Amino acid sequence: MVHQVSKERVRIVPIIALSDVSKRDIIVNLAVMFVVPSTDKGNFNSIRASNIVGLRVKLAPSHEPEAYWKDDTYEVNLQKIDEDLKVIEQHLSNNGVVVLYEIDIFSEITSLERYAPKTLDYLFKAVQNLKDKYSPKGFYNDKKET
Repeated sequence: MVHQVSKERVRIVPIIALSDVSKRDIIVNLAVMFVVPSTDKGNFNSIRASNIVGLRVKLAPSHEPEAYWKDDTYEVNLQKIDEDLKVIEQHLSNNGVVVLYEIDIFSEITSLERYAPKTLDYLFKAVQNLKDKYSPKGFYNDKKET
């Protein structure tokens, strides 16, 4: 499925989470930043394009326990997350649009939850802070206003 990001949608929501992103989506929307999970050794997405940015979530592209971040390196993990989110925030601050490739990113969450729960908590909060900062007030808030 090819998604064309329209100007009208961008004014409303600059951070979009999609579960289905194709190579064509990335090529058609060159001004959109697509965020994919990454490792300390690089992205594990096979598509190479200038508008793909990695968000590091583990050490290496493997499913072995040694490939995952641990909370005993919590401060180092946070520095890496902050470095990656800084690139994303820069794009947003220039009125850019960001697509979080939900399936790929959140497929790594179970492992982070197991090996680095404090790091995972920080990652969730940091992404939520970006959503809150760059989206309409209350847009991502699941609580109903009374």
